Order: sequence, then structure tokens, then C-alpha cells
Amino acid sequence: MRGLGWGIVLLGIGLATACGGDSEETTGPGGSSTTSTSGMGGQGATGGGGGSTGGGGSSSSGGGGAAAVHDPNLDGPYAFTELDDSTVAAATGNQVAIHCAYPTGGPSAGPYPVILFGHGFQLPPSQYYGYLRRLATFGYVALTVDFPAGMVFPNHVNNAAELLAGLDWAAGKAELAGVADPSWAGATGHSLGGKLSLLAATMDGRIQATITLDPVDSSMGCTPQDCPDVSAMMPLNVPTGFIGELIDATGSLQACAPAADNFETFYAGTTAPSLSVNVLGANHMSFIEDVGSCGLPCSFCNAATAPQEEVLALSRAFVVAFYERYLKGHVGYDTYLTGAEAVARYVDTGQATIASK
Repeated sequence: MRGLGWGIVLLGIGLATACGGDSEETTGPGGSSTTSTSGMGGQGATGGGGGSTGGGGSSSSGGGGAAAVHDPNLDGPYAFTELDDSTVAAATGNQVAIHCAYPTGGPSAGPYPVILFGHGFQLPPSQYYGYLRRLATFGYVALTVDFPAGMVFPNHVNNAAELLAGLDWAAGKAELAGVADPSWAGATGHSLGGKLSLLAATMDGRIQATITLDPVDSSMGCTPQDCPDVSAMMPLNVPTGFIGELIDATGSLQACAPAADNFETFYAGTTAPSLSVNVLGANHMSFIEDVGSCGLPCSFCNAATAPQEEVLALSRAFVVAFYERYLKGHVGYDTYLTGAEAVARYVDTGQATIASK
């Protein structure tokens, strides 16, 4: 398993104030503490409050560490609404449906960053609408893109281009005029959608940060040209985050998130700033919103031991905190990523281990 080749050990405190350097720290249950010279503080334009990806882009809602820090485990201070569009033509010639949640009022006016959300293989985008709504309450235009992900002739490069069609849609949608800033964007996804989010970041400079949910780097038997090894493309030149699990690293038939292609393999090749959260007791499908309606895709995965709502709460909170930190430059959110709040909520309670660079 490439992701374990880094010799990670369990330590006991986050990195809320660390910055620069090349070392790494991991936080785990019951550990002791150490000091690292790296962490999620970032470097240059991608980390702090001054550059294009850290400083808050063009919106008055971004930039600077002095802005109010709202608990990412709760809805934020923005009102929002939702809209659907089933007539979006992607660059590949395929038509994709989009579901969007966007702010209608709050502490600051738009335009706001756009967050793309990629669905998992054979999973409907509706399984992730709760993530969109939470992001919208924090001042993001968040949308799912229903790219075709069939079993026959898969093409992940095309799928990533279809995901990116969401940015062009946001740029031209009348309801989002003055609301969305597609040049100030993040990409998130689950499973295949996680891989595609990272691939999209290599294809389009508008993606300025990406955090993924149990991404899987499987090629599904297609060619390296159509389904490239994205973990081999690490590091990206943007902040990266990975929320994953290890229960499904193996399986009796086919592992849902095999060890050779799981979130650890992506994180292993990254450079600072990067975050890895191993959710203890979660399985590959713990990150969707309704396992009861999942059907056949969920039946292949090993049984989770962590409560579903607990995993969902953790993953939504980390996604929000990551973008608040790395798209809007609010350094106060470090505490929810690697600092005291993250340790108290997730590490000390045995919910997760946290590593960062």
C-alpha cells in the first residue's frame, strides 16, 4: 500500500499554528504531542491570506483571518435556495444535469466561490445534496454535475471535463449573475467523483483547492489515456484534502476502495498544504446521505461500524472548514482542520486520525 510507505505514526495534537517546512504530523487517538514545521498553514499564494487561492478571490466574503469563524458542523450564516438544470451540454458532447445550492443573502455580498461536487460510480448526485446545502450556508455556490459513469467504455478524462462544465454553466446562468465566481473554484467528490475532482484540477486552473471523500484511483480496465493514474500526478499545485476509510481497503469479492488505489495513495504523493483524515469505522459508502436507498452499489462494501450520521457530520464539517481556509483564506478554520477543535471532536473521541503536511 503506497500510502503507508510514509511511515506515519500516531501523534496527538493538530497544527493550527504551524507553517512552512516539509515535515509531517499525524494525530490519532491516545497519542502524545510533537511539534511539526509544516502543516495546513500553507505557503505563498496557496496558503495564506494574500494569494489568489488563499486570499479570498474577488468576493467581499473572502480573504483575511479576522472574519468571523462559524462552526462548520452547523449551518452557516447565509440563506440559500436551490435550482436544477437538465439541459447542460458539456465539452464532450454529453448532456449533464446540474443541481445547485447558492446563497441568497448573508454577511457579505457575492460573487462567491463555486464548488463542484462529483458523484460516486453508479451513485446519484442526490446522495450529496446535503453537502451542497451546508456549503451554500457558508457562502458558496455548490453544485453536482451528473456526468455519465457507465461500465462500458469508461473515460475519466471526459468525465472530468463534464464535471468542469459546471463552471461554465455557473458563468452563464442568469440566476447566478453577480452570485457565482467560477474563476474562484474548488472541486470535491466521492469515490470516482473524488478522483475526477483531482483530475479536473490538473485540467483547469480555475480549480484552486480540492478536498475529496474516499477517492478511488481505479482505471476500471480502460486505457491509461482515458483513465489515467491520478495519484501518480501528485503533487498538485493547489491545496489538497482527503477524507477516507480503511474498512474497504480489502473485500471478499472486490474491495470498494482497494488499498492500492485508495485515499492514502493520493495523499502519499502530495506536498504542503495537504490534509488526510482517516475516519475510523467508516466504510466506503458512509459518505453518502442515504445508505438505505443505495441498493446494489452499497451491497458490495464491508459493513461500517461508525454511525452514518457521525461520519456525515464529520465529512461535511471538514469540507466546509477546508474551503473556508483555502479558498477564502480564513486561518481561524485551522482549529477545525488540525487544531484543538479537530483533536477534541474527532481524535480524542476515537472518530478519526488526522495527518497533515
